[in-house]
Amino acid sequence: MGKDWRDPPTPPSGAAAHFAYSRVPRDRLWGVLFGLVWAAAIVGGIYAITHRNPAFIRTDYTDPTSCPYTPNEAHRRLLEAMAEEGKGDWSFSAFMHLTGRWLLVSALLALGLGVAFIHLFKHHAGMMTRVTIWGQVAFPAAAALACVVTGQPLVGLLFGGVAALAAFVFYLWRGQIELATRLLGVSAHGLAANPGVITATIALNVASMVAIAPLCVFLGFAFMNGKAVPNPSRDPGAATCITPDGQQVLCCSWQPNTYAQVYMSGGMVTLLWTMLLANQIRVFVTSGAVAQWYFAPPDALCAPRGTTLLSFKHAMGPSFGSLCLSSLVLTVSEMLRSAMENAQQRDSEREFNALMLVKVCLICLAQCLLSILEYITKFATVMMAITGEAFVAAGRHVTDLLLRNLLNAFASTIWFTPMVIRMACFMLSLGWALLSGGTYWYLHRSSAGVEATPGLNAAILGASVYLITQFVLSFLGGILLSVLDAVFICWAIDRDSQTVSHPEVYAVFQAVPIPGAVVEQPDGGVSYGAGQQQAAPDGPHLYQPPGVAHV
Repeated sequence: MGKDWRDPPTPPSGAAAHFAYSRVPRDRLWGVLFGLVWAAAIVGGIYAITHRNPAFIRTDYTDPTSCPYTPNEAHRRLLEAMAEEGKGDWSFSAFMHLTGRWLLVSALLALGLGVAFIHLFKHHAGMMTRVTIWGQVAFPAAAALACVVTGQPLVGLLFGGVAALAAFVFYLWRGQIELATRLLGVSAHGLAANPGVITATIALNVASMVAIAPLCVFLGFAFMNGKAVPNPSRDPGAATCITPDGQQVLCCSWQPNTYAQVYMSGGMVTLLWTMLLANQIRVFVTSGAVAQWYFAPPDALCAPRGTTLLSFKHAMGPSFGSLCLSSLVLTVSEMLRSAMENAQQRDSEREFNALMLVKVCLICLAQCLLSILEYITKFATVMMAITGEAFVAAGRHVTDLLLRNLLNAFASTIWFTPMVIRMACFMLSLGWALLSGGTYWYLHRSSAGVEATPGLNAAILGASVYLITQFVLSFLGGILLSVLDAVFICWAIDRDSQTVSHPEVYAVFQAVPIPGAVVEQPDGGVSYGAGQQQAAPDGPHLYQPPGVAHV
């Protein structure tokens, strides 16, 4: 008999250090809970379909027999605009006929731009970093100059202050920026060495859409469980369906019954949990594949085969319960954020008082705590992908690891590198859109007799190209950020272990000061002592956190 795919894999020859190949199931109860919640959502959705009220579709909410429908001004203008369609200068069909080939070619070239995007960060991370830094300083400086020229010195002073503050912060953080730049280069190398991560991410996104589609359908049918009731916005004493202010409204509205309200509340939570679970699986698979590449032995010049598939098996097998728990934590965090935002919106409509000030302060504090929780949860998932620990244990260990690398963690994974990637996505997308639209306008500017609006067509083409390119680059940028998070944790583990798991990677960091071994102090604290770099490990072994991690 062949080996079952669920059996713990035997570490391959030349296996990665610090990476757990043989794992045991963790947090299985949470995986069972997710399965039960999902099954309940499916059963409840089927019940909602079979008990839906056909009156939801058949009801005439304008009730023309009792209140003749009279279009309001906005609706009348919409009808007039639709009636005039085709009489104006611009036509969508003509636009697609003239620019369709341009749009298709630009979209295909945007994929090539995505490859160039990874190449630039792989081989020219320093240049990309400098360009984004200059952009962060140059844009507000240019705005300040423009305001001064146009006679708005106060606004110009404000923009100038922003530019000066940005320049000061970048100068102050130049050491951490150098580390972040090197991490960006290493993460781009990691993504290039693990092309299966991109394919797996696309497949997981498609699978998540398939998983959430039934829930969306069930939520729609659940809303049909109810009845039509008089519109509460109507003026009961009016002869027509208008509000007390005289605005026309529908005569009827749909009121879901109690079952529908309960199911939709639970269904929304299940939907959010499923979406966040899919994202956690993506982070887990990416981190596991990158960790196997990062901790590969010196003679492994490229990632071993099957790293992405192995990480996926770990995610859907031993660590599935832990991923369900981590995604549930994120779900609760999102629900709390939504509740606080709703509370802020309600308070904004009331008169300000001291109690509201206290509430705002508490909400700000809660938002900070939730951000910290989400940040730790993300890196706990990375640690689970490497060590196979349970969620709580991984969270405790990675918290200690982040505290020992707090300054580098803030600059590399919280603020600076995400800003670099997002700014690079924006600048490349904008540049490609301007080039596409500008080229189209230049070639069609003298065809006024054939093309009615070459300028408008060029503008719409440029906007469309920008959206497509931004989507492609943001997708790759999101993967690159996930790889970056994994690379940072792997690098921090190397710092703790004082090992050089991958000399090619270590060469990238040789200009970054790395302290000696982790030393536990008599009072229980942990610090880095002076010491020499150790050689690469002889064979695969699990990462053992310092003693404080077990407290």
